Amino acid sequence: MTVPYRPLGLISAMIEEMGLEVTYAYEDLIFISHNAFLLRMGEKGEEVYLYFNQECEFDKRGEILKTITELGASRKLEIIDSGTYEMEPRDDEQLDIRFVENRKQGA
Repeated sequence: MTVPYRPLGLISAMIEEMGLEVTYAYEDLIFISHNAFLLRMGEKGEEVYLYFNQECEFDKRGEILKTITELGASRKLEIIDSGTYEMEPRDDEQLDIRFVENRKQGA
């Protein structure tokens, strides 16, 4: 199976299998119900970057990562634990999203 560029359908099915839903997709970002994490589609279709909300309880992240990694692998998607994010409201009723990337090993 070839993974298409920006495989929103595959990702949506994976998220639904987790008992969650995609609440909003904008360009390469995919927002998930309950806002514990979001996904960013990569330059290659099979690459999907996972960012945890900084407010997500740290002890729940491991189980989420394990589940989503396994479900992704069954769809030929590589889920990459990439860091965290936080959202801040702006005056114009939009949101700013700030990503904090994981440090690379050896850096």
